[in-house]
Amino acid sequence: MENLVFTSAGNNTEFYNIWVSDNQNYDIYVIYYGDSDEKYNFYKNKVKFIEKRKGSKFQNFYYFYNTYPEIINQYKHFFIIDDDIVFDSNDINKMFYYAKKYDLLICQPAFDHKSCISHSINRHNPNIFLAYTNFVEVNVPLFKKEAIDKLMQVYNPILIGWGIDYLALQANGKDLKDKYAIIHDVKCINPKPENKIIKSNKRELFLLPNVHNRERTWIDFAKKNNYSDRYNHRAYLDIFVKDHLKFNEKFNEPIVNNPIINNQINNDEDKINNNQIINDQVIDNDQVINNDQVINNISRSIKLIRFKKKIKKLII
Repeated sequence: MENLVFTSAGNNTEFYNIWVSDNQNYDIYVIYYGDSDEKYNFYKNKVKFIEKRKGSKFQNFYYFYNTYPEIINQYKHFFIIDDDIVFDSNDINKMFYYAKKYDLLICQPAFDHKSCISHSINRHNPNIFLAYTNFVEVNVPLFKKEAIDKLMQVYNPILIGWGIDYLALQANGKDLKDKYAIIHDVKCINPKPENKIIKSNKRELFLLPNVHNRERTWIDFAKKNNYSDRYNHRAYLDIFVKDHLKFNEKFNEPIVNNPIINNQINNDEDKINNNQIINDQVIDNDQVINNDQVINNISRSIKLIRFKKKIKKLII
């Protein structure tokens, strides 16, 4: 098994009903931060690994990563998911498949319209298969091994959720245009706050020490270590499919029907001349810019064309 799903679970989760199945292509590792022996033993019968420990998801993963390197080194991909994310084992299988197929460093499923959506870039678009972006949200990131290694080298357990998504991409190279993606072919539900209530009328997150200072903690950490505490989100390239991906019954090989690349990826005659504008998203043959603008943009334009040709070859 090359794939690991990790979550830090409390008492208000049903991951065992939806993530666990006979056809899953991953192992599930849980750090249980609750106090119920009954819950702990119940989860224990559902997953490969479980341990009791207080802390947030990435605080507990950081502990797990550094305490059990012999386990970490068995896996090539790590899906670090909030314990209340709603999707099933087939969706998780697909995510691991796409992460490997498209050689992504970090990716995530899109959020269903029923979700709590903090960033519009993550909202599911049924017309898009995959969007290359510069942002993957902290509650559902899927990491390639080399990407989680780089994040763990710079992560500090004082961080609780806030800012870790920005840190992860900056640790791996924020400006890479074909290594981070939102997979719209897979969608999940990120439950809204009103669905995260416990008997004490507090979300389980809010039971953690120092949780109410998590934004300030991230901003101070980012400033001290020369990271941007936030930046504008961008979709570099959207990949559409005319028909949705079709999978055979055993999910062995996907069949991609009529892939279309958004933003007019041109044929092998792509050229830069004085009658083209090339930016991060569009090649427009009808616009005209002057010679000085062409000279100033030519280096960036060549890199973009190479990137688009690479993507075109990847999906054909």
